[in-house]
Amino acid sequence: MPNYYLLGCFGPEEEDRAGIGNILNTNVNWQTGSRFQDPPPVPIRVELNPNFPGIMVPMFDSGILLLEDRMVSALSTAGVDNLDLYDAVIRDPMTGRSFDNYKAVNIVGAVACVDLAKSTYAAPSGTPIIDADFDEVEIDETKTNGLLMFRLAEAVNGIVVHKKVRFELERSGIQYLDFTDPKDWMG
Repeated sequence: MPNYYLLGCFGPEEEDRAGIGNILNTNVNWQTGSRFQDPPPVPIRVELNPNFPGIMVPMFDSGILLLEDRMVSALSTAGVDNLDLYDAVIRDPMTGRSFDNYKAVNIVGAVACVDLAKSTYAAPSGTPIIDADFDEVEIDETKTNGLLMFRLAEAVNGIVVHKKVRFELERSGIQYLDFTDPKDWMG
């Protein structure tokens, strides 16, 4: 059993999950792992994709990371303390319904911890940083700095959580989360 997992979120069927459409009032990069110099205006306003309405899941990660409040609470209980949180409102443009029980989340920490010699990847930019395409990841735990949650610096779309975080999220009964062994992660 690994100590770290890649976190994802899927509906009961991929096509049943709601999808993020437009981010309306902010244009910051939510995947750098750095604190924002100028915080975005709150609440962050996001629209669901009208072509992919589906069910509301506890986590959206499509250009912006949105976490349901109960997930934020479980992360805090697990000891995660490197998240900058911003109130968010998600609106369904088809129904007009709004959801204000989410936070826009900036994970502070992009950690270069992939053992590239033991991983399978392609580097579109020529170097395995920010946007490497992985078919298999080996995490070098000596480089994680003890963080419980962070983005992979080599592929910032990868959100890594420690097994303590997985345990707390599962204990909290939050549905639709996926914890992928790094050896099985493709991203």
